[in-house]
Amino acid sequence: MMRKISIAVVALLFASSAFAQLGDILKRIDPTKAKKAVDVARAATREFTEQEEIDLGRVVAARILATYPLSRDEKLQRYVTLVGNTLAVYSERPSLDWHFAVLDTPVVNAFSTPGGYVFITSGAMKDIHSEAELAAVIGHELAHVTQKHILKEIKRANTMAASVDFAQSASASQWLNDDMAKKIGDLAYQKLFTTGLGRRDEEEADRIGVAIATDAGYRAAEFLHFLERLEKLEGTSEMRVILATHPSPAQRIAYVKPLVKDEGAVLAERWSDWTGM
Repeated sequence: MMRKISIAVVALLFASSAFAQLGDILKRIDPTKAKKAVDVARAATREFTEQEEIDLGRVVAARILATYPLSRDEKLQRYVTLVGNTLAVYSERPSLDWHFAVLDTPVVNAFSTPGGYVFITSGAMKDIHSEAELAAVIGHELAHVTQKHILKEIKRANTMAASVDFAQSASASQWLNDDMAKKIGDLAYQKLFTTGLGRRDEEEADRIGVAIATDAGYRAAEFLHFLERLEKLEGTSEMRVILATHPSPAQRIAYVKPLVKDEGAVLAERWSDWTGM
């Protein structure tokens, strides 16, 4: 059994600048990583490799960053990375190369993409009052990645098949060409910002997220306070996206409440020290 790491003494060496992590995310996908046409043809039915998942995640993350800029608060970025990497140890995919960043927007939300890119908005950060609450929110996004929710939507939409003809006719076949990247980016954008994932996926992410936070030593019951604040914000412009793409806060409170225990670290003071909130 993996030895637990104390959340109070996690080394800051785990934390690195979000700009260093994500600074090259908007670069054109390297065609040297191209796949042969036969791989493309199988993509609609087989599982994605981890490298393919990462490549897809970069496309989706780039679309998110084209919508919301990164926060310039380096201390805040470092803190979220520290907490995120601590939690990732307790996820189902601790060895994935996770990346965490804060987006500069008053919209209250958090997003994740395949391959381990996790974003939280500055608007959501202002409605979080402790590290334990942050841990549950990040845990929710980790779960979307580990359970491959967006990847399943991409496969369900049969998006991969759209690139087969192109790949077969290209002299240097590449499975993730520009046209393919746009289709995937558009689909993921719709799921993240308009239609949302299925209720089952969101509920699974909440359940796994609070379990990750609990296993890491946090008091996951603090997540309920965050959801209660979201409930009070219903109807505001800042809540438009999250209400359109998630179950209502009341519904989430109903199924999360039986899962959480009122024990573990809250770390409200450390939250305040790092965030100034």
